[in-house]
Amino acid sequence: MSRVVGAPVGHWAGTVSYGPKIQEFTVEFADDGGLTLITTETTGHGTWFVTGDNTFDFVIRETLNQGDSGKSGDTVVTGIDHLVVTVSAQITDSHFEGSGTAEVFDAAGTIIFSIPAQLNAQQTVAN
Repeated sequence: MSRVVGAPVGHWAGTVSYGPKIQEFTVEFADDGGLTLITTETTGHGTWFVTGDNTFDFVIRETLNQGDSGKSGDTVVTGIDHLVVTVSAQITDSHFEGSGTAEVFDAAGTIIFSIPAQLNAQQTVAN
């Protein structure tokens, strides 16, 4: 199988910022369009696809490992079950930048709030 130019296949480490929070993450993009995300607070799985020359989109569903609260503006929100993050990104060499939206859901699947997200990552060697 040949690799698509601009595809993010491999292991990446970076940061995501949303609201006042900045969080480190690692993500593994598989050549079949799947992905796995790990942060200190969540794990997630999702899909990605190429959208053009050196651009791609991805969607991650993150399940909380600990805690069930978050912040929307100045309000602390409880009852959080999972997040769905949708991102459009661009690759330059071994770096990608992306922006999108993080939607926060309760256990019934209702959106509690959404917030813009910005990501930056560098390709790394998997451990």
